[in-house]
Amino acid sequence: DDLQKQVSEGKVRVDGGKDVLTMALGPEHPGRLRGVGAGISPRQYFNLPKPQRVSFDDRLKESLRVLLQEETKKMEAKAREEALRMEARTKQLVGAEREHFLSQLSQLIPNFDPNILKQRISQSPKNPMSSDKASCSGGDVRSLHVEDDNAKDEEKKEEKREEEKKEEKREEEKEEEKEKEDEEKHGDKVIEVGDYSNMEAPSSLKSLCRYVETTSLPEDKILEFKIDKEVFGSDRDTFLLPEDITQFAGMEEIGATVVAVYMRHLHDVLKQAKMCSMVGFIDPATVSANSGTVAERSRLVAARLQKTDGEQIFMMPYNPGRHWILLI
Repeated sequence: DDLQKQVSEGKVRVDGGKDVLTMALGPEHPGRLRGVGAGISPRQYFNLPKPQRVSFDDRLKESLRVLLQEETKKMEAKAREEALRMEARTKQLVGAEREHFLSQLSQLIPNFDPNILKQRISQSPKNPMSSDKASCSGGDVRSLHVEDDNAKDEEKKEEKREEEKKEEKREEEKEEEKEKEDEEKHGDKVIEVGDYSNMEAPSSLKSLCRYVETTSLPEDKILEFKIDKEVFGSDRDTFLLPEDITQFAGMEEIGATVVAVYMRHLHDVLKQAKMCSMVGFIDPATVSANSGTVAERSRLVAARLQKTDGEQIFMMPYNPGRHWILLI
């Protein structure tokens, strides 16, 4: 007991065959215990387990396994950290680019509100009407849903087309009646242009209205425009009547041609600012309610989007009937 206490306190060292029992009984021979016979070692006497022999290859494999586990954990932690850093950096860059783009649009487009692009308002057009003229105030829709027809429902679609035609015919009659009433109430108010000095409009629009009053109306002239292929994906010629200009200036109902010409002007402004790669336009005359069936309009929109690189923001004016909305 005294020897064990000394060993536990570190005063006596136990090494090899020199264990506590040997020191207590005293050795008969070096490494042998008294009273058990010759050739008996402490491991045999105490029936200790035999030490397992581990080859060098096994030790090397175990060391490599542990090392690989540690390195794998380090790499996973580093990858997670890098992913979080890249995600934060990406969000920061996207936000900065978006703010820059909105600021550019605010400078280029009069009365442009950057907050309208941050809202997500979804509106599905229903009950299309025939007239492509509508008010241009208010109404901003930011979702675009492209519908596709199903060949199995041809019979139902044919019935739907017939209903649409009937609805269009009724709306045409209503539109004609409304135009007649407006003419009776206001006479030639829309066409005859008066004093533009007090009109709240850009000077260029005032000059255009004076040109209509002094030249276009007396000489019965129209304003011809050429829309290049890079604006809507295909080039075409179009024109504006004097009534289109006066209705636009007087905040009256406007048609798809006026909107298309204005979009061509926006494209020219973006081209000067070298921003055409960021914004694309879809011809309003191809997607309004009276421009064929829903399936045909959907195919036209899909064909227009397929010709781009996927990085542009597209603006598509749409008229479901008596009101213009902007799809982005």
